Amino acid sequence: MAAPPATKRGAGLTGMAALRAIALTLLLLALASGPTLAAAGPWARNAHGSARLISAVEATGSGTRLDVGLQLRLTPGWHTYWRTPGDAGLAPTISWQGSRNLASATVAWPAPERLPAVAGLQTVGYEDGVVLPVSVTLAHPGTTLRLHAEVDYASCKNVCIPYHASLDLTLPAGLAVPGRQAPLIALARARVPSDLAAARLSLPDAVVAPGRHGAVLALRLVSSGAPLRHPDVFVEGAPNGSPDAPAIVMNASADAATLRVPVRGLSAGALAGRRLRLTLVDGARSAEVSVVPRLGSLPPLPGHALHVRTLRLAIVGLALLGGLVLNLMPCVLPVLSLKLLALAGYGGAERRAARLGLLATAAGVIVSFGVLAASLIGLRAAGAAIGWGIQFQQPWFLAGMALATTLFAASLWDWLPMALPGSIAEAAGSVRGRGKLGDAFLLGAFATLLAASCSAPFVGTALGFALARGPLDIALVFAALGVGMAAPFLAIAAVPGLVAWLPRPGAWMEGLRRVLGLALFGTAAWLLWVLAIEAGLTMALLAGMLLVVLLGVLAWRRRLAGSGRRMAATAAVLLAAVAVLVPALSGPVTSRVAREPGGGLWRPFTEAALRRALGQGHIVFVDVSAAWCLTCKVNELTVLDRAPAAGLLRSPRVLAMRADWTRPDPAITAYLQGFHRYGVPLDVVYGPGAPAGVALPELLTQGAVANGVREAGRDSHKEAMK
Repeated sequence: MAAPPATKRGAGLTGMAALRAIALTLLLLALASGPTLAAAGPWARNAHGSARLISAVEATGSGTRLDVGLQLRLTPGWHTYWRTPGDAGLAPTISWQGSRNLASATVAWPAPERLPAVAGLQTVGYEDGVVLPVSVTLAHPGTTLRLHAEVDYASCKNVCIPYHASLDLTLPAGLAVPGRQAPLIALARARVPSDLAAARLSLPDAVVAPGRHGAVLALRLVSSGAPLRHPDVFVEGAPNGSPDAPAIVMNASADAATLRVPVRGLSAGALAGRRLRLTLVDGARSAEVSVVPRLGSLPPLPGHALHVRTLRLAIVGLALLGGLVLNLMPCVLPVLSLKLLALAGYGGAERRAARLGLLATAAGVIVSFGVLAASLIGLRAAGAAIGWGIQFQQPWFLAGMALATTLFAASLWDWLPMALPGSIAEAAGSVRGRGKLGDAFLLGAFATLLAASCSAPFVGTALGFALARGPLDIALVFAALGVGMAAPFLAIAAVPGLVAWLPRPGAWMEGLRRVLGLALFGTAAWLLWVLAIEAGLTMALLAGMLLVVLLGVLAWRRRLAGSGRRMAATAAVLLAAVAVLVPALSGPVTSRVAREPGGGLWRPFTEAALRRALGQGHIVFVDVSAAWCLTCKVNELTVLDRAPAAGLLRSPRVLAMRADWTRPDPAITAYLQGFHRYGVPLDVVYGPGAPAGVALPELLTQGAVANGVREAGRDSHKEAMK
């Protein structure tokens, strides 16, 4: 489907607008087999722009008002301007002189977007083109309308080219049935900013104060609906002043923000008390409001030192809790049993040995979180996009994790003894069982690396705060996550007497170790499957064969000192590893969305496709996941692929979209960060009742999905009952 122009930043549909778009579409289908009348005038074409008049109806009908539109279509990558273009540019102008049967024509302006600044100049407009809805009042209802428009507009990229177009459109007398351009006009009108109440926004305060280069307009924006994503404001009415892009600081829950707009060339006294027209835009919703700012001091930003200290303490507390909860997430299940085995291994051990082993595991967790924090700080300093679990998007990391998993499994079978570096081991002194400290430390590190593949309750909020700020906050939050995840081991280390409640070591542990080793080979096979998706089947098969050869070498080495019975067990284990590996790599390796052609449930996600679907009145369910996210898999198997959620997503008025973050994708990364999330899973429901989207919990339930869809479609339900 071709996206209508200027859908990058749209306004949320009201329930009435959504029903109107659906009704118009149904009427168009009903008329498709009949003769078609002309509801659009001819294009006036230029080198980088075309213009025409379009109508929502085929004839004038018996009413006094009609919906028409001016459609500007530009060369891809070029833009035109809003009614207030900013520091430069030419706003489109229309003269209706020469029209017949026209009493008045009122142009509405869809919500604009802030265009890239050039040489410090701020401009506002529409990329690729726009449809400007026009409300036409007839002088003589029921008779022919002849529209003539003289239009001046600009098409700009590196340079701006002014164009002029003479446009005509004739609508005969007759039944005002919808025309083929009706959905286009309805979508454009739905993007026209509403009032604050309809957008579920409020503006409690507007203050003007002196700034460095002129006045500063400070606005306090509050959302009573979905969290704020990327709020922006466009200021009109500042004489001889040039409003810049606002500096924005949002609170931790993203339901309020402070916007500070520098207004160059105008003093605070000249701006205070003057009526200003504000257009507020936040993702899919927008609103217009008239304010008279008062002269005063700027309100303190949420970034004030005291506020930051208080907020930082709260976020660290959430990170501690999130790290603790992370132990129970599906991402950690492959090593959760190993943790239990490690605890059982200390049953009956002397108190000091038990404490040191537990502390070694906790140290492995905390040190690994420190490495992750340092890596993210380095990536941010290098200008790269950062997020939680992004290392799983790198083939080298997957291959390395598969190798580490395989070696860890070999260690459980005593094929490859592992130990800490000599200096650390020596520090343990003569503690009995010190050889197990290396395994304990590596167990903690291994658990952390697997846990980083998906998010958990409280983790998303803490990461959203840290990754949106500086190195200090990243380091603090990741340290708290590490301490929280290591808390069970630290607690038992603090009270070693709890070890007495664990089963005593015995022959049963040897059998359990071998079973868990085999489970780790399953984890390695899963990592190779993800590697096949990201880097191709050939690389994954090569990595798998190398791991099998490595296992064979380790098994042969062990066999030299073992018995024939041990050799038979080794052969059986190798066959089992191959049996797990080959099926995992023999299936298709295309993305999950690509495997669902045509009539499948999931459609590929793009922002443009989302806006088109909302413009058509759909409720849209967006699932952001990745092949390496086990929590995503659990959500799919337990909720999204099972009734009643599966039936709800397949209903005619719901459109399901999936964004696959298995590989790096800047657009999906930006979408995640728009909801203050830096990892997957993320599930969002859009609709007339939630044009900015309702984010669902990381761990889905049937009730959460049903409630989200119900809230998103609330307004359309109300209109349907009328």
